[in-house]
Amino acid sequence: MKKTTLYLLLSLTTALITSCGTYNRKADLTGIDFDVTIERFDSAFWTMDTTNLENEFHKLKTNFPEITETYLQQVIRFGHPDSAITHNTYKIFRNDTSVQRLYTDALNKFSDMSEYNKQLTSAFRKAKYFLPHLSTPKVYCHVSGLNQSIIIGNNFISLSIDNYMGSDYEIYSLLNIYEYQRKNMKPEKVVCDYITAWLVGEYPKNVSENLLNDIVYQGKILYTTSQLLELPDSLLMGYTSAEWEWVNKYEKDMWLSLMSSKDLYTTQLIEKGRYVNDGPFTLPFTQESPGRAGVFIGWQIVKSYMKHNSNISIQQLMQETDAQKILNQSRYNP
Repeated sequence: MKKTTLYLLLSLTTALITSCGTYNRKADLTGIDFDVTIERFDSAFWTMDTTNLENEFHKLKTNFPEITETYLQQVIRFGHPDSAITHNTYKIFRNDTSVQRLYTDALNKFSDMSEYNKQLTSAFRKAKYFLPHLSTPKVYCHVSGLNQSIIIGNNFISLSIDNYMGSDYEIYSLLNIYEYQRKNMKPEKVVCDYITAWLVGEYPKNVSENLLNDIVYQGKILYTTSQLLELPDSLLMGYTSAEWEWVNKYEKDMWLSLMSSKDLYTTQLIEKGRYVNDGPFTLPFTQESPGRAGVFIGWQIVKSYMKHNSNISIQQLMQETDAQKILNQSRYNP
């Protein structure tokens, strides 16, 4: 059985130094010509004919072989697509008014995916240049009922579009989703979350590592994502403009605080989480700081590493697992 990993993403520029001291990492896309299209599993699943579900589920498996069983058994937990229980559950599901509203809103909000397809095509073409050993995955979208945001499977990724309806979406407020979470539940995060999820799937993290390894790992993901997408750094980080201004202003203070506390090498999950988990602020720093500020520091370390090591490719960066080496050779000193 193929192993599939599910990730809830709560959310995850510059480039190689040149001889004149500026950053100019550009992919040579000569001969790299293919398109990436988000396949609409969401609409195919929602519009099945309830009078002949045995045939409809067979078509669903045929048209979407990678995602169908994973979605049914691990995301919405209906069961096997060939099961009569699954078919009956689907009928009840389709008649639920709250589900109907969520699906209707999501399918209307994302009726046109052309811009997302364009951005993903550009990103994966660059990825083929920078990371030629990786294959381009199939890309799907689904509706999870505000549950599993991203599915990462065997050479496919799928994003739950109902988690990107906009921070002011009424259902988010009704469900009391925190403001710090809602701020990134917007369409602008779709493409970077696809790319981030793909990189996380291709380069999984060792969960037993210390904080330095955690922040450098996430810094590598952010750095590479920034090379594949032409999006503002603040958006990639998931920060408002005010939050982005804050972390840049107090970068030195955060680094000194991290060093003086000796938390950089802690292996305690709770302590590490205070620096890297999503939240209203990063507790070890100050309540004025945005959440995940430790990840921002990790990103700056990786940027500095790539700036001072012009011979290191993105592929080499992503394959380097020695976070202490990256820190030492980064000359990071904000």
